[in-house]
Formats: sequence, C-alpha cells, structure tokens
Amino acid sequence: MNTKEYLVQSIVSQMTIYLMNDYNWDMQTALRTIYHSELFQKLDDPEIELYTQSPKYVYLFLKKELTTGKYI
Repeated sequence: MNTKEYLVQSIVSQMTIYLMNDYNWDMQTALRTIYHSELFQKLDDPEIELYTQSPKYVYLFLKKELTTGKYI
C-alpha cells in the first residue's frame, strides 16, 4: 500500500465513524455511502490531493453532498 492509498483509507475509516455517529447508520451503509459518493472519486484523485486534508474537513464535503446532492 502506498502513502496515497493509506491516507485515503484512513479518511474513509474516520468518515465511516462520523456517519455511524451522526446518522445512526451501520458500518455497511456508511461505507456504501462513502464509496458511491462523488466525493470519493475526488478523494482518490491524485491531481486534487484531497486525501492530504483532515478527515473532518473531507467529511464536511460528504455531508454537503448528502444534503444537497453535490459535493461542492
């Protein structure tokens, strides 16, 4: 696993916990939501380097996507 993959998975792990706490979702629902989000595509993009940001910061984009349908 390279550094980028590690950072992405660390952020996904933390965002899963945030979703489970904020929405009372189970782990499968939280992970499915993350991996099928527009945000995840951006999180994994090496040109944007969103994976270098804190999990909480990235989670704010996910919450916005969940409420508005768009991550930005």
